[in-house]
Amino acid sequence: MATASMTMASHSVDQNTSIMTGSVTDHHIESREESIEKLKSNLVRYARSNDRRMILRSLKEHNFLNYIPLDAPIDHIDIPISELEKEVSEEKIVLNDVVLNPRHSADLKDVIVNAGTNNGGIIMLKAISKVLCDKSSMNEEDLYERLLVRLAKSSASADAYFQLNALMGSTDLIVQQLSPEHAVKGTSANKDSISSTTNNNEDAINLNMYNSQGQIHIILDIAFDFGLFRKSDIALNRPWIVMKGKVHERANLSANESFRSLNVKTPSLY
Repeated sequence: MATASMTMASHSVDQNTSIMTGSVTDHHIESREESIEKLKSNLVRYARSNDRRMILRSLKEHNFLNYIPLDAPIDHIDIPISELEKEVSEEKIVLNDVVLNPRHSADLKDVIVNAGTNNGGIIMLKAISKVLCDKSSMNEEDLYERLLVRLAKSSASADAYFQLNALMGSTDLIVQQLSPEHAVKGTSANKDSISSTTNNNEDAINLNMYNSQGQIHIILDIAFDFGLFRKSDIALNRPWIVMKGKVHERANLSANESFRSLNVKTPSLY
């Protein structure tokens, strides 16, 4: 009889613990959703009152912009491989700590600064794909294509773009991706942008690749410039606020498993 009572008591405690845990989880989800709705409401209100400073303050108040989960990239897209290669060749890439300058930079110098540099790192990407796949069951062409999809900014930025528009877009505001040249123009709208283009590797694509027990792994960090526009300014191509979106990914490409997230940085208030 005592045993039965103890069992019932134990079951009751477990059930109460489960309910409490569920409540905490639900509250956490609701808090994030409420925070998103509050941000959207504030953005609309301050956009209509033309209050840029309060827009920036609202963006900085919401911690969820520091970590926005993203889906794994789609393996096969409609963009031709040749176009992806052209895009990637124009990017500065730090591949396993080796700096590969963009193709246009190599053309200007008219010399090969690093191996593969005059092709914007494309030759090096093909070479390392072949080497890593020699001791893996993964096909080197599949690996190479998955890399291009992740490194070409037109394909790699798509989900970040949609996420930001879902969070910040409205009847008054829209998010658009900016070209590097646009993001650093010294206009009144963006002179306090997060960073400017320099000769360092701050905005370079950082890619580490390795083979572990026959599985191809990558760690990737890539940055994008986005502009928050008032829709009335779209025709002028003048962003109201410039944001830096940094995507971090850890992936096992052999198993096609990926963990990606977006971190959004906004200009300082002062």
